[in-house]
Amino acid sequence: METTEQIYVPLVASPPKTGEATILDEESYNSLLSMLKSKNEEDHKMAQLILNGCDIQKSIYWIWRLANEYAHRMVNLRTKASRYFRDYADLFYIGGTSGPKFVEHLERKDWLTPEIYQIIEKDTLYRVKMQCENKFYNVTIQVKDEYKHYVANSNPINFNE
Repeated sequence: METTEQIYVPLVASPPKTGEATILDEESYNSLLSMLKSKNEEDHKMAQLILNGCDIQKSIYWIWRLANEYAHRMVNLRTKASRYFRDYADLFYIGGTSGPKFVEHLERKDWLTPEIYQIIEKDTLYRVKMQCENKFYNVTIQVKDEYKHYVANSNPINFNE
């Protein structure tokens, strides 16, 4: 029986003319952030062009970080590429989500990776602790078995220590 290998196809709003789609990282995030913070509309347009050429799925963490502050400046809705970017990134939805909700959203889309989960895990644990903290009870949580592959440490966490 032959097995077929699945080939990853980047999800890009505007395919780059030079080959590979851009994958955002912290350095490109900082550059895009300064462009989006700018009062100069040309900087916004340049950021939009860069975002339209990025691999949406592999860059989604950095897109979410940008969208939390500047979703309205990240797209020019008069272009097909920007509308595609907005829709496939769920830009206006993720722009208003907390870390835990963002992780749930990625998990539903089957885009969640251990790297993204571990970055956001601290925020998730903090929120759970604030909801469960109680003077009269010891509260211990443990990641569910089906999600253990996302975490670096799957040992139970006692919030009272």
